[in-house]
Amino acid sequence: MLTITSPHNPTLKLIRSLAEKRNRQETQLFVAEGRQVLERARAEGWEPIYLLTSAFCEPWGEAALMKVDDKIMGQVSAQKNPPDRIGVFRQRCAEIVKPDGVWVALEDMRDPGNLGTIIRTADAAGAAGVILAGQSCDPYSPDCVRATMGSIFGMPLVRLEQKPFLALLKEWPGESVGTHLKATESYRRSYGAPTLIAMGSEGRGLSDEASAACSRLVRIPMKGGAESLNVAIATGLMLFEVQKL
Repeated sequence: MLTITSPHNPTLKLIRSLAEKRNRQETQLFVAEGRQVLERARAEGWEPIYLLTSAFCEPWGEAALMKVDDKIMGQVSAQKNPPDRIGVFRQRCAEIVKPDGVWVALEDMRDPGNLGTIIRTADAAGAAGVILAGQSCDPYSPDCVRATMGSIFGMPLVRLEQKPFLALLKEWPGESVGTHLKATESYRRSYGAPTLIAMGSEGRGLSDEASAACSRLVRIPMKGGAESLNVAIATGLMLFEVQKL
């Protein structure tokens, strides 16, 4: 284990730089913080490139293991209450969507907190994967990774441009289901397997093109005066309804 005492160490500078999207894109690396999160990564077969710790930590694969004090950990961590370990991992995105089980497709998702919550909820509901369609925010941003609570390591992610996404909705072998405020059918129903749940962006919902490409549109009834539900809440309702959990 290498002990680092200088905050100017090149590896520490690299880890801090991954808070910026352009540096994550350039290196294809991301940061995950906290013992519970890293235990999930280990359980899912991920190995860090770097492992930073302020406590005792056993070696993990080929990761460069580095010991720092609490002060330096606080300078590196993106959290107000720094954890005792931080891992740096290579990003992963699946290239193929296998039509099996339940998938969630998110069109133009812009809020990393919502995206992270959806990934965590999809993991909890036993979804097969999450599709990031169109202009999505970065799933490996610190805010998103933190919101997943480790599910970033257990949920396959697929990126799709808009045209392939629309084609997938049209060609899906089971039911491709979009939520829409103007739909007449309630979301409380049985769904044909495999199921693709399509959710729109926080502001505008599903685009007209995506809505038209879905095999079915449903709505989540609301009694109060709110115009719409938070997209992460709506996705959770859909997932657990489809899965009948």
